[in-house]
Amino acid sequence: MNDAKVMQLFQTLAFLPDAEPWRDLAEAEMNAVKAELRPDADIDDSRLDSYAAARAFLQYRRLMAQSSPTYAGTVTGGSQGAFDLAENFVRAYRAACAPLLRDDAFYFAATGREGCT
Repeated sequence: MNDAKVMQLFQTLAFLPDAEPWRDLAEAEMNAVKAELRPDADIDDSRLDSYAAARAFLQYRRLMAQSSPTYAGTVTGGSQGAFDLAENFVRAYRAACAPLLRDDAFYFAATGREGCT
């Protein structure tokens, strides 16, 4: 992963004039992506930059929502659409990176027929 590219993409997604104050957030998400990698994955694959930036953007939106005052009948942090967009980015980029990531989903499967051992 290229940390400069992740920061540039995060800055673009979040519409920030300077993303440097958010470097710790972006680095935490880069580390989270590294933890998801398969042992044989290429850490320099450029798809991982986008995935890490999207994760950082989602966390940024969550933090901004927590720091905004809320009133009865309002959605925190602006419109719900902004959260939906951030979550869609994460899902899309995770799907693009799927061949590089471990699949930790639990899978149930039936084998054979009833009564067979």
